Amino acid sequence: MKRREWFGVLAALAMAMSTAASGQGQPVLKVVVGGPPGGLFDIALRNVSERLEKALGATVVIDNKPGAGGAVAVEFVKNAKPDGWTVAMLNVASAANESLIRNKGYKLLDDLEPVGMYAYPTNILIVHPSVKATNLPGLVAEMKARGTANYSSGGIGSPGHLAGEMFKARTGAPVTHVPYKGAPPAVLAVVSGEVAYMFATASAAIGQVAPGKVRALAVTTSERLPQLPDVPTMAEAGLADFNVSDWVGFVLPKGVPVAQRDKLHAALAAAFADPEAKERLRKATFIPLDKPLGPTEFDAFLRAEVDKWAKVVRDANITAE
Repeated sequence: MKRREWFGVLAALAMAMSTAASGQGQPVLKVVVGGPPGGLFDIALRNVSERLEKALGATVVIDNKPGAGGAVAVEFVKNAKPDGWTVAMLNVASAANESLIRNKGYKLLDDLEPVGMYAYPTNILIVHPSVKATNLPGLVAEMKARGTANYSSGGIGSPGHLAGEMFKARTGAPVTHVPYKGAPPAVLAVVSGEVAYMFATASAAIGQVAPGKVRALAVTTSERLPQLPDVPTMAEAGLADFNVSDWVGFVLPKGVPVAQRDKLHAALAAAFADPEAKERLRKATFIPLDKPLGPTEFDAFLRAEVDKWAKVVRDANITAE
């Protein structure tokens, strides 16, 4: 064999070894997350990514694109090649953005393909220790007696803001929203007494509950949080039909083949159902769905969420920053 031919063989072998070592020999699933690394939903995804790789037979790459309440990430996926290998991770803010951000480069219900929904994080109604109320009716009565009070959230249109405005509308409590730049400073505002209460993500607030820096009055989901078994749901606390939960769902660009979409849904369902992954999710205050929503069910769910939060946004006159 001539020297030139040997060089060709060696180059081909080197390329093959490099491809195998880098994982480029299998498909790559890019999951675009509308929050920063280490954020709540980024953590949820990383807890199941290894199992997802095995179920899908692909390398999972997490692409964090924070901004505009997740709208930047969703628009990126809307414009991606519809081959089924670029997917956006959604949460409740994605539904609220349909009313909050009118000049987005996409329409969630028209331009993207629902894949499924697999888990939801828990939110907690926490109060500063100076609040005397020990239950939900007492909190409403105390806020009305004060005549004015403030509650915090992680920002305009955040789950805590949406829950807070729904609570205000349902109870008539005379309260004012004070937005902060993220959940941690909003929780600290309750700890310091800058505000009276907050609907906080459990992951951000639970560390403040045990030492008594804040009190937990209720969880906003339909079942109690295992880490706080004595804290009732909002329904148990006296406010029926207040199941305000965030959620974890995924969408693809329009035009992805149905078979590829269904393959991704099956892989995600398997990943979130894995016993070790489920345990990690629960420790992170997520509740995996016993029966994940498939594409058709998730589409119906998304439409209902968009309508529900459109009413809250309209009634409370919420506008995006």
